[in-house]
Amino acid sequence: MAGFAGYTMANELLNFFYRGQAITIPATLYLRLLVEPSSRNGGGTETNYSGYSRLALPRGTTIFSAASNGQLTNSAILAFGAAASAGNGNLIAFDIVDTISGSFTKVYNGGPISPEKAIIVGKVPKFRAGALIVTF
Repeated sequence: MAGFAGYTMANELLNFFYRGQAITIPATLYLRLLVEPSSRNGGGTETNYSGYSRLALPRGTTIFSAASNGQLTNSAILAFGAAASAGNGNLIAFDIVDTISGSFTKVYNGGPISPEKAIIVGKVPKFRAGALIVTF
């Protein structure tokens, strides 16, 4: 299953290239783990296991590298907080947003977590290099 480019990114790129508008993106974006997928315009249900917080993705780093045309993949292991509870379900998707917690104003790219990842109490949910694919 392919990922998606959020409307935020698509709109910003189109406005930049065709209207000459500057793109304003925070210095850090955040990876969100989902038990129900989001779509190009947001939504989705974020995991709520005890110990979870969104993972900071400082821009200008090599957290993601080219996978193929129109795709990036994580080039490093991505680890989240250890689970103190199982939360509201298995992890099936991810997306990238502009806030560290709560509501967000911009959703960038996202995609599936395949196979889905179960939350195991006492374990750190992590993704090996190449496990998450960001698609434009």
